Amino acid sequence: MKTYLANLRTLSLVFFLLALSLSMVSPMRSQTTPKPEKSDSVLRATTRLVVVDVVVVNEKGNSVTGLKAEDFTVLEDGKPQTIRDFSFQTPKTVAPAPLKLAPGVVTNAPQFGDASALNVILLDATNTDFSNRAYAQDLLIKYLETSPTIQPTAVFALEGKLTMLHDFTTDTKALRDVVANFKPAGPTHIQTVESGSTPFGHSGSFQTSAHGRNITFNAISFLAKALAGLPGRKNLIWLSDGFPISLFPNAPVAGAETSFEDFSAVAEKIADDLMNAQVALYPIDAAGVSLNDTFPNRVAMLSMSERTGGKTFYNRNDLDMGIRTSIDDGATYYTLDYYPDNKTWDDKFREIRVKVTRPGVRLRYRQGYFAQAPTKEPEPVARQFTQAMFPDAPPSTGVLFQAFAAPPSEKTGNKPVVNFGIDAHTLAFQRGADEQEHVAITCVVWAYPAKGEPVRVENETTAGLREDDYQRAMHSYFPCKCILDLKPGRYTLRLGVLDRTTNLIGTTTTQLTVP
Repeated sequence: MKTYLANLRTLSLVFFLLALSLSMVSPMRSQTTPKPEKSDSVLRATTRLVVVDVVVVNEKGNSVTGLKAEDFTVLEDGKPQTIRDFSFQTPKTVAPAPLKLAPGVVTNAPQFGDASALNVILLDATNTDFSNRAYAQDLLIKYLETSPTIQPTAVFALEGKLTMLHDFTTDTKALRDVVANFKPAGPTHIQTVESGSTPFGHSGSFQTSAHGRNITFNAISFLAKALAGLPGRKNLIWLSDGFPISLFPNAPVAGAETSFEDFSAVAEKIADDLMNAQVALYPIDAAGVSLNDTFPNRVAMLSMSERTGGKTFYNRNDLDMGIRTSIDDGATYYTLDYYPDNKTWDDKFREIRVKVTRPGVRLRYRQGYFAQAPTKEPEPVARQFTQAMFPDAPPSTGVLFQAFAAPPSEKTGNKPVVNFGIDAHTLAFQRGADEQEHVAITCVVWAYPAKGEPVRVENETTAGLREDDYQRAMHSYFPCKCILDLKPGRYTLRLGVLDRTTNLIGTTTTQLTVP
């Protein structure tokens, strides 16, 4: 506690000495505010707020506008729910003003908070025939070369692991360049040269395997958690031959041992992760019109898109049209929020149904969720945090912060120091019996050299704040710092903050040269 207060009182001095004039991540609140509100990320982690994005289209597939909150009815397991908040989102074309940061300061604060939706394009080289992947990549380049007006879009690749090729941007030329430069390794299990030569062949390089499934499951689950901290709807446009599972058991072969693998629970888990993160899945079959037998994988993609409120495109060679339609479809929607009347968290699936008074329209929305206790962590946070600390992983925004990496000097004890200024509104403070606000965080730095393993440093901080110190933190920053021991050289620093109460994560990347 004494260490925290000392850090808090000297934070402005330390940042001044390091030329770190931090600007606020979110606007300063009035001094008369009795208790600052927490961010939506914290609220969702500590309460069961259900967010339902509803795409409403007419018989021609065009967006329906002009609906009001009273036009909608939300039912959970057949029982009407009280809509807490209602909004209508349409594409915005105004570019956001860049955050004003002091030289050398980095942040993981979202740059596109005013966008109606965020798009993520996933190039799947793990579950896609080699020639199909190249075909889909070429048509994606063709689409981006038309310089379309798009909402903020990021591009990822799935090949052995999930890799971010470009963060969110509206610059279609920049996206086109990274897509054109993406050259994955060739397929590792093509049976013949001819089998990988055409998207219309009977067999190709894509075969489901336990390894491919594990890579895909982990990647999609991790991507959902990384996107969960970003505001609003996210549209995941997945260019792939199919989701690498079958929801139907294979028929046993005569004389062979019968082995059934049921992946329905895995599919439900991934769909729930996506739905909770406000991610709608838009799979696009990279095979186009193909003779390959990908029916089981296509059925799985259809099921996943329907559950999350997205749409699947298949049996079409104009994949660029599927990309365009997916981006346009997910940019105009209504958002309905509610707290479930049923407060019994029994881990069972609860069906969501949405009705609207307007006749002749079609609705797409998430089909439900699993009633998991808000504070229950479904998997070890250590694995999630490890994935988030990879240098090519997407930034996590569950906890927002700014940071400055200072090279060694007399003022830093001749060692590199990373100072974190954490937005206190994104931390889960809990009032204890001692009438103090308690918080527990871990700030971490992984320093990646040009070659070799990263140097890892972490600092755990636990504090109980009196009301005046709590208000002071809410109107400035909660401090944390990591002292590094590095050899001379240039490093890529992956910076991370973990809220140990909610397991929410924040990460970003910066560079540091040690003379």
